Amino acid sequence: MNMRRCLGLAGGLVLMGCAAVQVPDHPDAIASIQDYYAANAWEDGARCVSPSMDVTQTKVLEDTPDRLVVETRYYWRDDRRMSDAGADLCSGLATRTFTLSQGRAVAMTGEQRR
Repeated sequence: MNMRRCLGLAGGLVLMGCAAVQVPDHPDAIASIQDYYAANAWEDGARCVSPSMDVTQTKVLEDTPDRLVVETRYYWRDDRRMSDAGADLCSGLATRTFTLSQGRAVAMTGEQRR
Protein backbone atom coordinates (compact mmCIF):
# COMPACT_ATOMS: atom_id res chain seq x y z
CA MET A 1 0.00 0.00 0.00
CA ASN A 2 1.32 3.40 -0.92
CA MET A 3 1.51 5.30 2.38
CA ARG A 4 1.39 8.62 0.49
CA ARG A 5 -2.14 7.72 -0.58
CA CYS A 6 -3.15 6.97 2.99
CA LEU A 7 -1.79 10.29 4.15
CA GLY A 8 -3.08 12.22 1.14
CA LEU A 9 -6.34 13.36 2.69
CA ALA A 10 -6.15 16.82 4.23
CA GLY A 11 -8.17 18.38 7.02
CA GLY A 12 -7.54 15.80 9.70
CA LEU A 13 -9.53 13.04 8.00
CA VAL A 14 -8.28 9.71 9.24
CA LEU A 15 -8.63 6.74 6.96
CA MET A 16 -9.80 3.66 8.76
CA GLY A 17 -8.58 0.43 7.27
CA CYS A 18 -5.50 1.65 5.43
CA ALA A 19 -4.21 -1.90 5.61
CA ALA A 20 -4.75 -4.79 3.24
CA VAL A 21 -8.47 -5.42 2.85
CA GLN A 22 -9.77 -8.77 1.63
CA VAL A 23 -13.10 -10.23 0.62
CA PRO A 24 -13.63 -13.37 2.75
CA ASP A 25 -13.20 -16.59 0.73
CA HIS A 26 -12.30 -14.60 -2.42
CA PRO A 27 -8.57 -13.76 -2.21
CA ASP A 28 -8.31 -12.31 -5.75
CA ALA A 29 -11.47 -10.19 -5.63
CA ILE A 30 -9.78 -6.92 -4.57
CA ALA A 31 -7.25 -7.07 -7.39
CA SER A 32 -10.02 -7.73 -9.91
CA ILE A 33 -12.10 -4.85 -8.51
CA GLN A 34 -9.12 -2.48 -8.68
CA ASP A 35 -8.32 -3.51 -12.27
CA TYR A 36 -11.91 -3.06 -13.40
CA TYR A 37 -12.13 0.33 -11.69
CA ALA A 38 -8.87 1.53 -13.28
CA ALA A 39 -10.07 0.49 -16.74
CA ASN A 40 -13.60 1.91 -16.51
CA ALA A 41 -14.12 4.52 -13.79
CA TRP A 42 -13.96 8.25 -13.61
CA GLU A 43 -14.77 10.49 -10.68
CA ASP A 44 -16.00 14.00 -9.91
CA GLY A 45 -18.23 14.43 -12.95
CA ALA A 46 -15.51 13.28 -15.38
CA ARG A 47 -13.06 15.88 -14.08
CA CYS A 48 -10.86 13.03 -12.84
CA VAL A 49 -10.73 10.53 -15.69
CA SER A 50 -7.81 8.31 -14.71
CA PRO A 51 -8.30 7.44 -11.04
CA SER A 52 -6.80 4.60 -9.05
CA MET A 53 -8.32 3.17 -5.91
CA ASP A 54 -7.26 1.82 -2.54
CA VAL A 55 -10.01 -0.30 -1.03
CA THR A 56 -10.67 0.55 2.60
CA GLN A 57 -13.71 -1.61 3.37
CA THR A 58 -15.86 -4.28 1.75
CA LYS A 59 -19.26 -5.81 2.42
CA VAL A 60 -20.44 -8.91 0.56
CA LEU A 61 -24.03 -8.33 -0.60
CA GLU A 62 -24.43 -11.57 -2.54
CA ASP A 63 -22.27 -14.68 -2.84
CA THR A 64 -23.55 -17.44 -5.11
CA PRO A 65 -21.68 -19.93 -7.32
CA ASP A 66 -22.34 -17.67 -10.35
CA ARG A 67 -21.93 -14.22 -8.89
CA LEU A 68 -20.31 -12.19 -6.15
CA VAL A 69 -21.61 -8.70 -5.37
CA VAL A 70 -19.41 -6.53 -3.16
CA GLU A 71 -20.10 -3.07 -1.78
CA THR A 72 -16.69 -1.40 -1.79
CA ARG A 73 -15.61 1.69 0.13
CA TYR A 74 -12.42 3.21 -1.24
CA TYR A 75 -10.05 6.14 -1.42
CA TRP A 76 -9.53 7.30 -4.99
CA ARG A 77 -6.93 9.53 -6.54
CA ASP A 78 -6.04 10.77 -10.00
CA ASP A 79 -2.31 11.51 -10.00
CA ARG A 80 -2.63 13.35 -13.31
CA ARG A 81 -4.56 16.09 -11.52
CA MET A 82 -2.09 17.54 -9.03
CA SER A 83 -1.12 21.14 -8.47
CA ASP A 84 2.41 22.35 -9.11
CA ALA A 85 2.91 22.26 -5.32
CA GLY A 86 1.93 18.59 -5.23
CA ALA A 87 -1.55 19.04 -3.73
CA ASP A 88 -4.25 16.59 -4.78
CA LEU A 89 -6.83 18.20 -7.02
CA CYS A 90 -8.60 14.91 -7.62
CA SER A 91 -9.03 12.62 -4.64
CA GLY A 92 -11.69 11.52 -2.23
CA LEU A 93 -13.64 8.73 -0.58
CA ALA A 94 -16.47 6.92 -2.32
CA THR A 95 -18.52 3.74 -2.39
CA ARG A 96 -19.40 1.57 -5.38
CA THR A 97 -20.91 -1.85 -5.80
CA PHE A 98 -19.00 -4.35 -7.96
CA THR A 99 -20.31 -7.53 -9.52
CA LEU A 100 -17.86 -10.38 -10.14
CA SER A 101 -18.42 -13.50 -12.21
CA GLN A 102 -15.98 -16.40 -12.19
CA GLY A 103 -13.57 -14.29 -10.13
CA ARG A 104 -13.54 -11.34 -12.54
CA ALA A 105 -15.23 -7.99 -12.03
CA VAL A 106 -17.79 -7.49 -14.80
CA ALA A 107 -19.80 -4.47 -13.64
CA MET A 108 -19.82 -1.59 -11.19
CA THR A 109 -22.06 1.26 -10.14
CA GLY A 110 -21.03 4.91 -10.36
CA GLU A 111 -19.49 7.14 -13.02
CA GLN A 112 -17.92 5.26 -15.93
CA ARG A 113 -16.30 5.89 -19.29
CA ARG A 114 -18.76 3.83 -21.32
